[in-house]
Amino acid sequence: MTESSTQAAPGDPVVLTTGSVEGVLAAISDGAGPVAAPSDPLLLRSSVPRQGGRLPVVPVDEDALFSVLEEAYDLGRWRARRRTDKGTSNMSWFVSTDVGEVVLRRSHNLKTVAGAEFEAALIDHLHGHGYPAPPVHRTRDGGILVQVDGVLHMVMRLMPGSGYDPGDPAHLAVVARGLGRYHALVCELAVPEERSSALATLGQVGQENLYAAVEVVAPLLPPEAGARLRADARSMGEEMERLHVRLGEQQDRLTSLVIHGSYGQSAVLLDEGRLSAVLDFDRAAQDLLGLDLAYALKAFCREGPIRRSGVGIDPARCRAFVGHYRSQAPLAEADLAAMPDIFRAQRLIKIVKKCDNLLTKQALVAQQAKDAGKFALVLERECGRLRWLTDHPFSLTEDRA
Repeated sequence: MTESSTQAAPGDPVVLTTGSVEGVLAAISDGAGPVAAPSDPLLLRSSVPRQGGRLPVVPVDEDALFSVLEEAYDLGRWRARRRTDKGTSNMSWFVSTDVGEVVLRRSHNLKTVAGAEFEAALIDHLHGHGYPAPPVHRTRDGGILVQVDGVLHMVMRLMPGSGYDPGDPAHLAVVARGLGRYHALVCELAVPEERSSALATLGQVGQENLYAAVEVVAPLLPPEAGARLRADARSMGEEMERLHVRLGEQQDRLTSLVIHGSYGQSAVLLDEGRLSAVLDFDRAAQDLLGLDLAYALKAFCREGPIRRSGVGIDPARCRAFVGHYRSQAPLAEADLAAMPDIFRAQRLIKIVKKCDNLLTKQALVAQQAKDAGKFALVLERECGRLRWLTDHPFSLTEDRA
């Protein structure tokens, strides 16, 4: 790995470029066709699981930031920029440069250099096999990212295409095959016998953080609302323990690979009936294949908007998705049989992250009644969705619910 920093005057931002210029992390030529990347040990280990909660977003001096980044990259002048729609993890901009359109991503505080290196190596691997992942632009000195005051920034090629149309059955087939193709390309990168870091969050530490977050919030609510919140938390904690044990006992039979982590409608672009781009590899890490499948089914197979009392999953669409997926990659019966549990586990993993975030914010600034109300509403809705998933089990391979 190479590292270099610019000379800064007192008060100027601290700038560091980081990355490898050899092997699988070699710079990608815009004019070159896909070339299979050589194997590299970096691809054979999972990125570092995200630890702790997300810090509050801080204001960004865009003019100063873009001046630093324009100097770090050999893209000519950065002529115009536009913020993308607000994301849940990162801040991004569409940028017009002398050499073309790019996307700048400012990562959240949980992103590490090791995680970014893993992401770039994974993208190189996929791009080298013809998969429509957005190539990472290298800095002038070959780095994959630029750190400004400790925050990671990456520049990627702007990919063509438009958004997913939930009303077009052909789009469902395309994105399902896209996930299958992705899994087929990454299955060789799996680390044997590595345990699920996501499932581990449902264990003792995750349960303790759930109850700790509730005890921060409940006193800020009206008494009846606080009692309901504690009851919801007890129900969730008991389900976390059941799933942690049950899925933990099955892990040796379940498929583990480098999951995408957020393969949903905002992560895909389509152009003239083909999958033209798969984005957002920020959460990629080795974990259970079923978690990727559950995320995708929730995202692409809805009956309608997510409701307060349910998740609105259409079993027929789910079975169609699985059928198209299997045209590109195998799907073990053990993984299919575990999906009812994995659907519920995924919702609880989301809650654990919400609790981590709340506890991190509480450590910095005491939470207020409005914050407590939002948190309680999230838990209430997730309890409703868990009940729906428990009361409406369905097969992913049969033509009946």
